[in-house]
Amino acid sequence: MIKIALLGSDSTHTEAFASRINGRESVWQGRAEVVSIWGEDPRQTRDKASALGIGRVCATMDEALEDVDFAMVIGRFADSHFVPAKRALERGVATFVDKPFTPNRGQAEELAELARKTGTKLCSSSPLRFAKELRQLKGELDRAGDDWLSAVVTVPANCTDLGPDPRLDSAFFYGIHGLEMLLELVGHDFSPPRVAYFNTVISAHFELASGRTAVFQLVRDTVEFYRTDLYTRTKALRTEVDLETADFYDDELRFLLEEFLPGHKTIPLESSIRAIALLEEIDRDDPVRAVKHP
Repeated sequence: MIKIALLGSDSTHTEAFASRINGRESVWQGRAEVVSIWGEDPRQTRDKASALGIGRVCATMDEALEDVDFAMVIGRFADSHFVPAKRALERGVATFVDKPFTPNRGQAEELAELARKTGTKLCSSSPLRFAKELRQLKGELDRAGDDWLSAVVTVPANCTDLGPDPRLDSAFFYGIHGLEMLLELVGHDFSPPRVAYFNTVISAHFELASGRTAVFQLVRDTVEFYRTDLYTRTKALRTEVDLETADFYDDELRFLLEEFLPGHKTIPLESSIRAIALLEEIDRDDPVRAVKHP
């Protein structure tokens, strides 16, 4: 039985992961269980634990990490991830950090170094790395071979409709999904992107070592969507992630519990760090956002 601690309770991902593990019809019955949870808001944490069948509601992170095999750091915002992830790694508990990994490259590199130093498993990912639509496009790209020309991932640049918190007016909250999808699709062998800022769109252009191109587009003040376009010499393919079924969470959990924890596969920390560094640069240099948040 894999015993899991959730660190953070203010994200909808609390329900997304715990319901799939602890639910009565869960495929993980008898194999994995979320046994403890800690969150900054005690009432919210108790309410979620009760609804999700989590036995131990803990007053501290250390208490939640007692006698567990796996820590899932799932605070809603990136700036809530570093401290609990560091605490888990210091205790030698294998750790997954939900998207976005950290709010800056420095913290991401510090966690990666701590994982190496302690010999503790660590990975971070958007669940959309595991979207079936992305897998299908990767298959198309493999079949196209040398005939593929360009890939374009388009996502929201912000999500201010969710509230006034300035962290929602950032490329990190939704943009991390799209950027990790792009990296999963085309890899990491590219020169620094050329980024253009407009009133309605941010556009980052990557030149791959192969001579092909990739584009990461963020549309400001729009609805949530995640679209990918793939162009080959003979086809133009378009797909959009189905957010209603959200079966990417099932595939992500399968990866984490059956591949990552046993040590068969991982998401390279270099990929997660690269994504955070790029988003940090995009946010830092955005003149439109600078005007809105002087």
